[in-house]
Amino acid sequence: MASKFEQTHPRCQYLHCVSLRLRNQALVSLAEQISCMRQEDSSSGLDPIQTRYALASTLILYNVELFEAESAKWRMHLQASRLILQWKEQAFPHPVRSDEIDKFLLYEQYYSSVFAGLTTFDTPSDSEKVVQYADSTAMFGDFVNIINRVTHDERLQYDRKYEKDPTLLDFMTKELDQAQDRMAHFGQVLPFQTEEARISFQHLVCIFHHASLIYIYHVLTGDPSIIPKLQVLRDSILDHLSSLPDKCAFACDLVWPLFIAGTECRGEQEKQEIIAHELEVVMAISGTLDRRKVLSFLRLFWSLQDRSVSWIQLMRQQGPECRMLIL
Repeated sequence: MASKFEQTHPRCQYLHCVSLRLRNQALVSLAEQISCMRQEDSSSGLDPIQTRYALASTLILYNVELFEAESAKWRMHLQASRLILQWKEQAFPHPVRSDEIDKFLLYEQYYSSVFAGLTTFDTPSDSEKVVQYADSTAMFGDFVNIINRVTHDERLQYDRKYEKDPTLLDFMTKELDQAQDRMAHFGQVLPFQTEEARISFQHLVCIFHHASLIYIYHVLTGDPSIIPKLQVLRDSILDHLSSLPDKCAFACDLVWPLFIAGTECRGEQEKQEIIAHELEVVMAISGTLDRRKVLSFLRLFWSLQDRSVSWIQLMRQQGPECRMLIL
């Protein structure tokens, strides 16, 4: 149920109206593009621009369904976007020149798929390799690559009983530190409109680093002795969050780190209230999407009497009905 603020906030109302209009346009466009793709007799007659239009249409539909929190629908469109990319790879086995629009669409699909995959526990096939996004200029692309790699490793460990590589933790933490350094440098040269936005971005880089580090520790270690370290990282996330001078500009980037920080708040009601409040603020600024499910899951997790159950274990136990987009 949306809050009264969300229902009446002019920005939310405007976005909802725009989303409905774009959905109809995207459905028409997608049908036309798929029809054109099917009518071509051979790959020599295909135009890569058709896949761009089709991919853009599916991503618009995916984003529109997020406004209605229709999990089955947005996952269907996200899956369709993956199939379109697979079709493109088969139709154009040789590299096709791409511009900034293609890069943007590819990253949007990749970014959404990585975070949707956090709550999908399918077993990777023998031939399936973890996909990494190669464009170093993508916003938070290095962090998303690391999150994707860790999720992939968690699925392998659980489903195939792989032994944990003792060197992987050090390797991943170093990769994460390098990602933080690159993004901090990136923030120095980006043309922000205000100084407050620039400062907020630097805080956000630290927030993403700490949240990703917590995730890495949870997946790659099972040592209870790390709990104090995780609590320090959680507190650092909350400190950086409280220092954001321009929260509106980056509200949509806060759900993942807020969720991860929230998983470290069992038994600490005051911090739970902070997490819940900040998620409500995010929803008021940038829409509900799947964020009510995220908050509901955290409250369920906080209520558990058995503190040995991790959030990943609980989400796996809940089954498909607990799938959500932590964005």
